[in-house]
Amino acid sequence: MKLVIVSPQSKHEYMVQWAEAHTPVGALIIKSGHAPIILTLVAGSDFSFLLPDNEKKIIRLIRDGFLEVDRDNALAIISQEIHLSS
Repeated sequence: MKLVIVSPQSKHEYMVQWAEAHTPVGALIIKSGHAPIILTLVAGSDFSFLLPDNEKKIIRLIRDGFLEVDRDNALAIISQEIHLSS
């Protein structure tokens, strides 16, 4: 699945095995083929994803964001500078 992360400072594109989003109603794992959905990402939570080489990346969200998902793509809109950690 293709994941695009957009922030005010940058745009990053990754091929990922899955993405994990924490929403006001709980956490969801998004994989290729997921039903289309738009989610609110919760401030104070982690947004994480797994790269094809099994390296997990994590973004600690300071502010709310959004995740738009279709069958093969996900677009994360994050209103902060992106700092990835493993």
